[in-house]
Amino acid sequence: MEDLPEKWVEITCKDEGDTICISVTDSGSGIDAEIQKKIFQPFFTTKEIGKGTGLGLSVSIGILEAHKGSLLLDRSCPNTRFLLRFPKVQGLTSPAKSAA
Repeated sequence: MEDLPEKWVEITCKDEGDTICISVTDSGSGIDAEIQKKIFQPFFTTKEIGKGTGLGLSVSIGILEAHKGSLLLDRSCPNTRFLLRFPKVQGLTSPAKSAA
């Protein structure tokens, strides 16, 4: 996206019943199929040295999965779009019962 003349980012939020989906789309023209296979791997980056660590997506997917969510690349979008899904309700724990 860095070299594009028109740069934009669109963020939307949608209620999908049991989940909330946050869509993050930018003006990029998608991600090459070979790169798609690697983008969620720690330390993978297409940026030159000193411009990125390659940790953003791997850390993000770890956080979402820890909260029973998901992070996916939307391959059907003509631009670059990621979908973040979170469950509305997570496992509720009840307070420990005191011994009587």
